[in-house]
Amino acid sequence: MNITYKRLSLLNFEDALALFNKGFEGYLIPMHLTMEQFVGRFGNEGLSVELSVVAFDGNTPIGFILQGIRENDGVKISWNGGTGIIPKYRGKGVGLHLMKEAERILVENEVAFATLEALSENGPAIKLYEKCGYEIQDKLVFLSGSGKLIDKLPELGDYELERFPAFLAIGSDLFPTLVPWQTAESVVPKVGGEVVNLLKEREIKASCLIRKRGIYNNPSDGITLFQVASRDEQHEVNLLLAHALEYDQPVSRSTYNFMTGKGNVVSYLQESGFENTAISQVFMLKKY
Repeated sequence: MNITYKRLSLLNFEDALALFNKGFEGYLIPMHLTMEQFVGRFGNEGLSVELSVVAFDGNTPIGFILQGIRENDGVKISWNGGTGIIPKYRGKGVGLHLMKEAERILVENEVAFATLEALSENGPAIKLYEKCGYEIQDKLVFLSGSGKLIDKLPELGDYELERFPAFLAIGSDLFPTLVPWQTAESVVPKVGGEVVNLLKEREIKASCLIRKRGIYNNPSDGITLFQVASRDEQHEVNLLLAHALEYDQPVSRSTYNFMTGKGNVVSYLQESGFENTAISQVFMLKKY
C-alpha cells in the first residue's frame, strides 16, 4: 500500500459522498446518506472540508475523518463528526494514521479540546481513540417517551416558564461548554432549537434545550431533548420537563446524545414514562 493523507477539499462532493457511504458499510449502525443529507451535515453541524482528512491508496480514497471547530469565549473546541474506512482496508492501521493526521490539523488550528462520540458497543473504535489520548467523559443515552404521558400538566404555582430561541444562549453560562457537539446551543438552533427555563421570582431554577418538529404555531409532531441544567431538585426538573416536552400531548419524544451525568435526570425521565432504546454512545474528550 502507498497510503497518503490529504484534505477532503481535494475531493468533489460526489466522490466524498461515495467514500462516506462506503466507509460506513458493515458498521454496527451503517449509514447511507443522500447528497442533500451529506452536504447538509457540513452546513448544519459546522463540519469543514478544509479540516477533514482523507486517506488515499495511490489515487483511491479509502478512509476519512470529518472535522469541525467552534469557538466559545476564545476557546476552540473540535469535533470528529465521523470516521470511516472502506471494508478492505480495515484492520491495517489506517485509522490510527488518520487520527494522527487529523490531530495535526487540530494542533495547527490551536484547538484546546477535541471531542467525539462512539457507539458503546464499538470496542475497537473506543480503544483506538483511547490510544490517541481521548478519555471517556460520560455515557450518552437515547430515550423514547412517545404518546400521552399524563392527562393534565402540573400547575406551575409560584414558578413561571420562559422560552426563547436556542441561539440566544450562545456564549452564556446557561449550559456547559464541553458537551456532545450536536447538543450544543450553537448547533441545535440550526435545526430549530429552543431554550425553556423554569423560573421562580425571576431566578432560573432549571433549564432545558429542546428541538420541536412541526409547523409553526401548530401542535408539535415531536420534541427532542438535548440538555438539562438544574440544581438537581427533582420536583423542579419534572415540572420543567412536563411542560417543555408536552407530557399531556400525544407526541413523539426522544433524547439525543443525552449525557447521563449523575443519572438523576435520566431517572426522572424514566419515572415519567421514557424508555431506553437500543442505542447508546460514549462522549470522549482530549485536552491539548
